[in-house]
Amino acid sequence: MRTFAQEINRAIEESINEDSSVVVGGQLVKYGVAGLTKGLFNKYPENFITYPVAESLMNSSAMGLALAGKRVVMIHVRIDFLASGMCALVNHIPVWHHKGFDLPIVFVCQVGKGMGQGAQHSKDLSPWFKKFQGWTVMTPKTPTEAHKMLKEAIFGTKPIIYAIHRELFDAKQPKKVQELDQVRLCGASRRHERVFYGSDHDISFYGDESDYSGEDSII
Repeated sequence: MRTFAQEINRAIEESINEDSSVVVGGQLVKYGVAGLTKGLFNKYPENFITYPVAESLMNSSAMGLALAGKRVVMIHVRIDFLASGMCALVNHIPVWHHKGFDLPIVFVCQVGKGMGQGAQHSKDLSPWFKKFQGWTVMTPKTPTEAHKMLKEAIFGTKPIIYAIHRELFDAKQPKKVQELDQVRLCGASRRHERVFYGSDHDISFYGDESDYSGEDSII
């Protein structure tokens, strides 16, 4: 049984084998990125681009590659680093897609606590991108969802923020889980979500938090 990270790795390798136009970029993709690209750089060097610490370059070149006919998987070690290249993410990528251009770009980003990141790198900024017309946000919960969602994103036509929680990397498929075909589809997002409705407020748990029972969430 594969872990969450291994299913992402499998989805990337399958995509490269199915379509040679798939390009994977990032700062640490050569070294595995916590298992996400482990072993793939040496097998498919022509499909990988290693970047220096230059997030604005990464985000802008992702758009250029997509316009040139590539299917882009751009991996940011932390979602915080997207903020260092916001011009492309706000003023160009979603706008060009909204105007009718196909932009198959997946920004794979780690979110949340774990791996000793501390407060500065433990945030989840993915909800930001629901505010910008043209973006789709994906937050898988299980290994099966991680694989299915990533393949769907890579072979789509729109820009995607694919946010994955660090605490899920070693997780294996639960025996009982609400799977992808039943996952709530919310406007500009596709996420594993659980909602508790109240008389005054509703509470939504998504991604790694969707297992919460809601018993302690009384407003």
